[in-house]
Amino acid sequence: MKKLSLFYLFYFVLFFHTQAQNKPAYVSGNYEKFGLKQGNVPEKWEDGIRTGGKKGTYEWWYFDAHLEDSTTVVIVFYTKPFTEIKKGLIPFITINIDRPNGISIKKAYYGKAEEFSASKDSCNIVIGENFFKGNLKNYEIYFKDEELTINVKFKRTTESWRPKTGYFIYGNQGKEFAWLVPVPKGKAQVSYKYKGKKYVSQGSCYHDHNFGNTNMANVINHWYWSRADLGEYSIIAAELISEKEYGNEPVIVFNISKGGKTIADDAGYVKLFRTYPKINKQGGKPVSDELKFIYDKDKIKYEFTLKREKDLFAVKILDGLIQNKFKKQLAELLTGFDGAYYRFSGKTNLKVYHNDCKTEEYSSEKAVWELMYFGKPFGIK
Repeated sequence: MKKLSLFYLFYFVLFFHTQAQNKPAYVSGNYEKFGLKQGNVPEKWEDGIRTGGKKGTYEWWYFDAHLEDSTTVVIVFYTKPFTEIKKGLIPFITINIDRPNGISIKKAYYGKAEEFSASKDSCNIVIGENFFKGNLKNYEIYFKDEELTINVKFKRTTESWRPKTGYFIYGNQGKEFAWLVPVPKGKAQVSYKYKGKKYVSQGSCYHDHNFGNTNMANVINHWYWSRADLGEYSIIAAELISEKEYGNEPVIVFNISKGGKTIADDAGYVKLFRTYPKINKQGGKPVSDELKFIYDKDKIKYEFTLKREKDLFAVKILDGLIQNKFKKQLAELLTGFDGAYYRFSGKTNLKVYHNDCKTEEYSSEKAVWELMYFGKPFGIK
């Protein structure tokens, strides 16, 4: 009996050690494996196409801008909708323009595979007449349909960044979600013509690039993502909660830059606190009204807070991807997918502490952040 007990003790220690050394979800620091330069600053080629749009992959190039009149603009170019990962190229573009007077312009454009081209050397994505091009420093986006023509030119003002390699690893079977931020902060000039009316403005902007080789709904339960400009600081803060198979492991991403340079990005020193969530009627997912990211390292502490006041966008993901009601119901039945996407606006605040003494504080009434929900809320079968 004693020998048996010693065996189980040895097994338990070995199992625990193995689990501790192999986190179910984490950001990789193995630069050699992914052919990357050591550090947290990506090279120009990294914003080029990484998947080729082949089956079993997804990829997108994301842009958003907060303009001087409080208009927000979000433009995304995809190799395919991320719910269609098993298929080949299905070029796809989405555009959302939200004006402060309540007017909202939403576009979803599907191109043909033969209309798509992309460079491996830099961001140069073409879908028909539409394009998203840039070289880490300067970018241009163009889109046109029967109602809307939009042209965006923007330049980076804060150095490009990625968390370690940018590869989020799930389990031991090569499942990956990758993310880099070519433009953590930039200046954008936006001009568009909609139903005959012209509009021109400028403001702060952001661009990131995502790709992967597994259905996100199988590895990520949900994420909160945010960015903000407060005083001399720019902040990117996110938390990705993995699915049950990966221990619901939280993976935090955090970056603070000042004067165009990253000054803090070690997510191991960050904790996220949320208020108790309530079920949102649209999409049926739990939503927290307040988030607080706290970075605490070497006697320096940053407290970054977001307070929700309004839902700019709240929709079930399949509603946005499939217009036909019958096809949407069929997709829900066959896949069981019930994801939802939210974009919020509200107040944001940054407090800076040195040796536990507050030295700086900044606030804004123009915060915008998102919640992407792929899986079922915890505790719901």
